[in-house]
Amino acid sequence: MKKIALPTLLLALGLAVPASAETYLTPFAGLAFSGNTDDSKLTFGGDLAFAGSGPFGFSVDFGYTKDFFGDEAPLGDNNVTTLMGNVMLITPGHPRLYASGGVGLMKTRVEDVTGFFNVDSSDFGFNVGGGLYLVGDGPIGFRADIRYFRTLTDPEPDGEFDVDFGSLDYWRGTAGVTFKF
Repeated sequence: MKKIALPTLLLALGLAVPASAETYLTPFAGLAFSGNTDDSKLTFGGDLAFAGSGPFGFSVDFGYTKDFFGDEAPLGDNNVTTLMGNVMLITPGHPRLYASGGVGLMKTRVEDVTGFFNVDSSDFGFNVGGGLYLVGDGPIGFRADIRYFRTLTDPEPDGEFDVDFGSLDYWRGTAGVTFKF
């Protein structure tokens, strides 16, 4: 009887603790700047973050920047798209400050107007940054974020696992309305 009672009691106590996890969905817009972009460019996307009452959380971040390399000839349509998984170190309470970093995919597309020189590349990349969630007890708030992005490459494609910094890099500053669930 004692063998069943103790796990049942522990399970009941664990279920009685209120869940304090928060989910944040943030569509955003901002600027990609510095690094390889020829000028500040409009960027947009979305971020889905999960944060508990503790200091850790995680997020999935998607961003798209059109005309990243410029809009003058001989460049035609070009863009950079990112999809990153991030670990967050986040403060409790409101507002919530956070630092974030992770890895994912950086897709680059450059189409030459003459059709002679086209690039369509998918590379691994990383991002680091931080920001602020201004969300109170209600379901709607605000997020501001700044991140650094850079591709990762294999400097010697010899079958060994080597990682080095790639040549594509830039900063992205964004803001957006946050929906808390």
